[in-house]
Amino acid sequence: MKRKEVLISIVLVIAFVAIFSFTSLALNYNEEDFFKYLIRKTYPELELEGKSSGLIKIGFDFLKKDKKETVTVNSKDYIKIEVIDDKMQNINVVPFKNNEIVKKANDKNIKVEVPNKIELAKGKPQILIYHTHGTESYEPESVGNYHSLEKKYSVMAVGENLKKELEKRGFCVLHNMKYHDYPSFNGSYNRSVKTASNILKKYSSIKVIFDIHRDGIDIKNEEMRRKVKSQETVTINGEKVARFSIVVGPESPNRKEVEKFARYITSISNKKYPGLAKKVIVKPYGRFNQFLSNNYALIEIGSNANTIDEALKTTKYLADVLAEVLNSINR
Repeated sequence: MKRKEVLISIVLVIAFVAIFSFTSLALNYNEEDFFKYLIRKTYPELELEGKSSGLIKIGFDFLKKDKKETVTVNSKDYIKIEVIDDKMQNINVVPFKNNEIVKKANDKNIKVEVPNKIELAKGKPQILIYHTHGTESYEPESVGNYHSLEKKYSVMAVGENLKKELEKRGFCVLHNMKYHDYPSFNGSYNRSVKTASNILKKYSSIKVIFDIHRDGIDIKNEEMRRKVKSQETVTINGEKVARFSIVVGPESPNRKEVEKFARYITSISNKKYPGLAKKVIVKPYGRFNQFLSNNYALIEIGSNANTIDEALKTTKYLADVLAEVLNSINR
């Protein structure tokens, strides 16, 4: 009888500790952080997948729906992933709609700082270009909702062109063309960080990393396509080129340095080629592998409204910008 009572007492103590711990956690979190905690514990796979943060927010709103105020969720603003099987044509991916939900800082009120000096070793790899979402494609390759294995129409070709343009300007560049979003989009960042980390271990001379993407917009009709394309395109020296933007993940431990690098690149671009760069985008969540280097830039070149030719032409001007940036911070 005593043994039974002891066991019951132990169970009650454990239960009390568990309840107390959970309650304390809830009290120490503000409302949104508490919802974030619940979502992440339920769906841990969303934690590292930076571009899935829209799904997390939808989860927050779902949990909040019983509150008195009405919560309106426009699903078009968030990434949508529908995976029926492992075939590329059955993957439907639509990233943040034209970056409308992003908290955009007012660049005019932000002081642009010069990043810390780095040493670019001559004759050794200095820059890594790779692709977390290598299947992202441009017009006219619309297969798989603009996700294609035809490299000549995708960000892979854009990355290769940027490599060549940077090499013309005296830099030693390594371009990795491994797919991380095929056959599955989910977990792309988990796979790409392994690739980049292995390369960095092999080549310690690499000080700068560019993850080349393109923006993704859910285009409903031709009128919308024309409007979006006009926003995503600029004319430089008589030729139409795709605009670019740099995305920053706020959860990266070196966020300040990464953002400093992004804003410096954007500032130089604005001086050399006004209109080529869009504002720096700080996403609500995510790290995007940016903890790998303070000199890391996730660059979105154009969108699925742009042609591959427009995106390729951008690399010439972007390389000019990056060359000035890197030369100015090279020891």
